[in-house]
Amino acid sequence: MQPGPKSCIISSASGSKRSENMAYPPFRHEVIVERTPGEENDVCLLADLTGNGWLDVIIGGKFGENNLCWYEAPHWTPHIIGQAYLEAGGVLLDINGNGRLDLVVGEAWGGQSGRPGGGTELYWFEQPQDPRMPWPKHVIENGFHRYHSQAVGDVDDDGEPEILIASQEAGIVAYYDIPADLTGARWPLECRHIIYDTLSLEGLAIGDVNGDGRNEVIAGTNIFFRPDDPYARWKRKPVADFRWPVVSLGDLNGDGLPELVAAEGESFPARLAWFDLHREEMHLLADDLFHPHSLALADFTGNGALDIMVGEMGLGQWQNPRLYIYVNDGRGHFQPVLISEGIPTHMAAVGDVNGDGKPDIVGKPYKPGTWVDVWWNTW
Repeated sequence: MQPGPKSCIISSASGSKRSENMAYPPFRHEVIVERTPGEENDVCLLADLTGNGWLDVIIGGKFGENNLCWYEAPHWTPHIIGQAYLEAGGVLLDINGNGRLDLVVGEAWGGQSGRPGGGTELYWFEQPQDPRMPWPKHVIENGFHRYHSQAVGDVDDDGEPEILIASQEAGIVAYYDIPADLTGARWPLECRHIIYDTLSLEGLAIGDVNGDGRNEVIAGTNIFFRPDDPYARWKRKPVADFRWPVVSLGDLNGDGLPELVAAEGESFPARLAWFDLHREEMHLLADDLFHPHSLALADFTGNGALDIMVGEMGLGQWQNPRLYIYVNDGRGHFQPVLISEGIPTHMAAVGDVNGDGKPDIVGKPYKPGTWVDVWWNTW
């Protein structure tokens, strides 16, 4: 095992680790959906499904009839995708090559009734020519159990996108090539490639973290390096001991290499930190967050640097869940900016929803609550 990273606390301009004197910058909050058909909503994704220049919102949960749906911008008209007992995560990609984005999501622990042996299916929902019609559901995998987190990228550097998944109950991290024949009951086993088989974790990303021209896999706060021999085991390098993190990759300090950002999404008190993987340094940004299960990188201020968005869940236990943006000066120095208080959010997504060139934030609670929020960026 590699030694742990060196620790470094990034202080705010005022000298304290947490400064909130820049509270409530120009973001405008709006509830865009009062009640979704599903409960315990896990999935929150953004995509322009109609081609009108607005990002539509996809929401899916564990319970309820027609609990996977999308809301058509700008009036947030609901449309049914289908039904499934869903775990957190979900990704969009064109699986069948018809130019339309399809949806990959996985079952949660225990299956829809909580029965033993349930929760074993990883799905892709095929977007029809008219996305307002129900989306056919297909099975990718049914041999593992509970699928929290997916990512899309060129894992094996073959020029084609792969689907990266984690199965918590099976302890599996794996990726799938998209098969040429999509008509089978499930994807062929030869399309499945096991990266690691003894780790239960969350949080996935794909990127070239060391600048060698080959992509690595981030799973939790671990880096996995692909071997030259396709039959050899991947090399694992632990970065930190974060439990159940949400993660993201991006160049935070302008060195041309991606840094890792991680938040302990299912913990309290929880840490938020970024890791300079080249120098093996951890930069702690917060250590008092409540289940910060929303994390994304975007340039919210327009200064050309990636900022960090992080939001707390609430879960009916934390009366004042907070949403922050950690503003980056371009050199990896961050100032925490409080966006809102009292609104719980889970798996919030970031994108330019209204096409004004500024990234907005869309989120929803996990439980209790079945509404959908947007924070419009007017920075």
